[in-house]
Amino acid sequence: MPRAYGFTLLLAVATLSSHPAWAQVPTELQDAMRRRSQAVVAADAATWEGLTADDFTVVVADGTLLNKTQRLALLKKEKPRPATALQQEQVKHYGETYVRRFLGDRGWVLEIWTKDDAGKWRVSAVQVTTAAKK
Repeated sequence: MPRAYGFTLLLAVATLSSHPAWAQVPTELQDAMRRRSQAVVAADAATWEGLTADDFTVVVADGTLLNKTQRLALLKKEKPRPATALQQEQVKHYGETYVRRFLGDRGWVLEIWTKDDAGKWRVSAVQVTTAAKK
């Protein structure tokens, strides 16, 4: 099984509400994004699981496809790590779906956020791509 897609995320997502990309994002979704980002760097499996759709999939940088159960198992083995700033972050709104893209310390990340039947925001898919070296 591949190493976790553990790119390091910015813990200061809460301050991004002033960022132009966040102007269109509902407050409750901003909070969910912040909490999930914090869960990834803190290796907080319970919070991550609650903010991740049951049919979640992630394609990690080496091309391996993981489902929620597989990714959660990897997260439970990780240790907390320091956060770093995200770069070139964009958030786009498509109906009830939001697409978030950013450059983390280990590559490009694309997240798909949707509301579940209970009205809670959850990530349904993630794609991680290795970034070109500058």
